[in-house]
Amino acid sequence: MASITKLPSGNWRALIRKRGSEALSETFKKKKDAENWAKAQELKIDSVRRNGKAAPPAGSTFSDFIRKYTEQVGAVSPFLKNKAACLKRLSEEFEGVLMSDMTELRLDQFVDKRSRDRNEDGEIISGVTIAGDLSYIGVVLSWAKDVKHYDVDETVAKKVRAKLKKRGFNTRSEERTREITTEELEEILAEYEKKAGRQIIPMQDIILFALHSAMRQDEICRIRIEDFKRDAKTVMIRDRKHPEKKKGNNQTVPLFEGAMVLAEKYAGDRKAGKIFNYNSKSVSSSFTRVCKKCGIEDLHFHDLRHSAIGILFELGLQIHQVAVISGHSDWKMLKRYTHIDAEDVHAALEKREARRRNRQALMEYLNISSN
Repeated sequence: MASITKLPSGNWRALIRKRGSEALSETFKKKKDAENWAKAQELKIDSVRRNGKAAPPAGSTFSDFIRKYTEQVGAVSPFLKNKAACLKRLSEEFEGVLMSDMTELRLDQFVDKRSRDRNEDGEIISGVTIAGDLSYIGVVLSWAKDVKHYDVDETVAKKVRAKLKKRGFNTRSEERTREITTEELEEILAEYEKKAGRQIIPMQDIILFALHSAMRQDEICRIRIEDFKRDAKTVMIRDRKHPEKKKGNNQTVPLFEGAMVLAEKYAGDRKAGKIFNYNSKSVSSSFTRVCKKCGIEDLHFHDLRHSAIGILFELGLQIHQVAVISGHSDWKMLKRYTHIDAEDVHAALEKREARRRNRQALMEYLNISSN
């Protein structure tokens, strides 16, 4: 039996001790709430012992589980902004939907409704976004089953996601290949020059730093003077974007001359703080406004990173070397930056053959035999 105790604060504490199980306790303002919680927990423990899983608490909703998942998992590994926003929206979407009603049919209905929604720009929600929603739903269901030991079908979200293509949705993001041209860069910098003295953010230098460093806009606005090593010509990017590591993915990257000059300019004699102490969203918004004013279509600040990575390949760096700078954990993701075509293949073969002939001649001169 659970013990229900009134605390000096006036609250009620429920404590459950069962052999073979970790002690559980929770504090409530009302005694009845403490008793109901204790009863539900004892039923769950008994059910898990008998069947390995327990039925979800009576009346519990999927929103309840999303909130618990956010509180418990998010406390250990803080969510990125996109995941946190998506879970919040899903919690509102499934408010009042019982866990027992989280069926394949119910998620099919969710997809029907979601396919009629529009984003902030007034565009129909994409299949990529709906697939992401279903992935997060599946994550919460799997957590409820594997971590909390509740008898739920964690496969329903995966099944519904697998049917998206049959419903006509494209669930793969289109790879963006847009790069800035020299003419566009000159026009943008000239437009910012007109704002000289009135522009709080030094956009001209930040744009140039992006092209010299291949960093994302939020990375540029986060790098710190303490992590900037002038002698080594490197800077550490903290918590760099990674498909699995949400925190602690710190990477030290080399800075080429153009980036070094700008980093030193804005670090100055300071010993601590951000090198570029500006809001990354404001940087992006400013860039978008100027592009619009210049009549430049479909160019985002992030496209500067694409251009910068392409330049690294033009310099002759290999994929593994570029990855050190760009931070890509999967080298396959870098293949799209090389833009290899048929003519490039012929050129590569010719270069390889010239290198082979040179080595053969050197081996003959040095009297080195391959046998």
